[in-house]
Amino acid sequence: MKTKKIYILAVLLLIACRNAENKKEAFIQTEDGKVFIKLKGERVKLVHNPKDLRKNNTYEDSISIQIPSLNDGTIKGNDIPIKDGQYNYQGYIMIDKDLLKVNLLIDDTDSKQLRPLSWNGEYKLIRE
Repeated sequence: MKTKKIYILAVLLLIACRNAENKKEAFIQTEDGKVFIKLKGERVKLVHNPKDLRKNNTYEDSISIQIPSLNDGTIKGNDIPIKDGQYNYQGYIMIDKDLLKVNLLIDDTDSKQLRPLSWNGEYKLIRE
């Protein structure tokens, strides 16, 4: 019975990840002299009230990734500043005028795995 529950949970997580949809625009933000790329998307709620099954079970999510500079070119994942306790990135972010390409991997040192970032993809870069 325990194996069946784990299998069902794994299937639900897979469905939720597949139903994650990133917006097509990325936004530049600055704060205290630091530059961030903000990405937005829709995610599927994994936990919900059974009475809400007819309602939209998604929510808007976002991530802000600090980058060393806003210059065109490639930023290596290991050059991206992270907060204490976060995993380092591998891969890259590429900026080409108004095009942003995110291809990052999370270097999970606990499980010794590289996991693709769910925000990977191409975006139109909006410079506000």
